[in-house]
Amino acid sequence: MAQFGLLYVGEPQFSGSEEEAQAHQQKYFAWLGGLGDAVVNPGMPFGPPTRVDASGVSTETREDRLTGITIVEADDLDAAVEMAKSCPYIEVAALDVVQIFEM
Repeated sequence: MAQFGLLYVGEPQFSGSEEEAQAHQQKYFAWLGGLGDAVVNPGMPFGPPTRVDASGVSTETREDRLTGITIVEADDLDAAVEMAKSCPYIEVAALDVVQIFEM
């Protein structure tokens, strides 16, 4: 089995109340639990980034920043994409699915 990262992109946007956000979180954890043994690491949230490149350092926050990762095992990219398609996070933001390779 290969490992894949489900990369959480963007800040979740909720139009309603705190109760709506909590209900969504419960839905997310139910989805995560339903993945069973496929879950290698259930999640690592990311804080705001500091970008370093040849032109300097920036703490500007972009809407499309990475906000976390979940690592799963799947037979192939298509299977990992199917897992992502059922994730409640995509109701409020986006996921990128990437294969993780060992160096």
